[in-house]
Amino acid sequence: MNKSQAGNLLLVLFLGLLAGAVAGVVFDRLLGSVLLSKFLLKEPLSLELYIIKVEIQLTPASLIGFVVSGYLALKKG
Repeated sequence: MNKSQAGNLLLVLFLGLLAGAVAGVVFDRLLGSVLLSKFLLKEPLSLELYIIKVEIQLTPASLIGFVVSGYLALKKG
């Protein structure tokens, strides 16, 4: 695996994480439940750069999106 393939894989995994989170919120709104959009951590994971702060909160739906996108990306080669 060269650098461009590793970069593409990381991008696909990140986008799968986001797509899973969005899909989980949509499904929860449609079903009226809080199953897929429940936070798994007490506090979000945070990364502070000089003036930028990035926080990530994991949900079951985001993890499902991460796993599915990883499977599809590795299956396609």
